[in-house]
Amino acid sequence: MKSFSLIHRILISLCASAVLLFCLDLAIPAGEGEIYKTLIRLHVLAESDGEEDQAVKLLVRDAIVKECGDLFAETSTTEEALAGIEAAASRMEAVANRVLEEQGVPYTAKAVFGREHYPACEYDGVTFPAGEYYSLRILLGEGEGKNWWCCLFPPLCMNAADAEDSLESVGMDPASGKVFTKKKYTVRFKLLEWFSCFFE
Repeated sequence: MKSFSLIHRILISLCASAVLLFCLDLAIPAGEGEIYKTLIRLHVLAESDGEEDQAVKLLVRDAIVKECGDLFAETSTTEEALAGIEAAASRMEAVANRVLEEQGVPYTAKAVFGREHYPACEYDGVTFPAGEYYSLRILLGEGEGKNWWCCLFPPLCMNAADAEDSLESVGMDPASGKVFTKKKYTVRFKLLEWFSCFFE
């Protein structure tokens, strides 16, 4: 009798868990998880948190935004952006190294592309949930200081396009676009982040 009771409890727990997961899945807007496979982030990491190194980081940022703003202007898909990321990285690294040389600092820049895990954060009114994203990092020296970041693709930091329109233009559905721009969806972010960690 005790064995039957234990098995019965286990079955009930499994069924309850399945129902809970199904309900949580419904709470996440369709397509929201696509953000992790669609966006490419750009991070410029300073040599240190020292005042001079942080100022140099901003000079590098300004030069990259000014001189590389057209890199993905005509790109419509993530696949196209990924195909051109090596050339983009080389160009940004060259721009960064020119600025560093002009400033006379004793270190150089290196562009590194890959997948990186980032916490939830906001850029220019658009909030992105925590998770693993495509990431192009411009390391200044050891890159141990605070970084500046933006969205390289779609090019939110490279032009004045409306954020929601830019997200929709690369395949994010309108409902998902709202998720990334309205703070009331914070709970749904948490669900998405939980699912992301659970299924990694």
